[in-house]
Amino acid sequence: MSWTRSEEIISLLKKNLGLDEDFFTIRKIWEKEIGIGGTEIYGYKSGTIFVQTQSSAASFELTARKKEIIKKLNQYIGSSKIKNIKVKIK
Repeated sequence: MSWTRSEEIISLLKKNLGLDEDFFTIRKIWEKEIGIGGTEIYGYKSGTIFVQTQSSAASFELTARKKEIIKKLNQYIGSSKIKNIKVKIK
């Protein structure tokens, strides 16, 4: 019987759920720098950030500022990984 290290298990879980280091970094930057109230990142996969809003006004603001937000986030993480933002109203 072979044992799997807990770090490997956690790493696999994060990867399968789309919760890599970029997700946590992006989420932290979002909360601190983007400043659109009533929004929350709930996922990140293949260059797309998934954001949930509490109102149509927040959704509209996100859509209007999409390019600016993507550029700002990419500057913070030092790459061009973020390509898109998908928004849904809660």
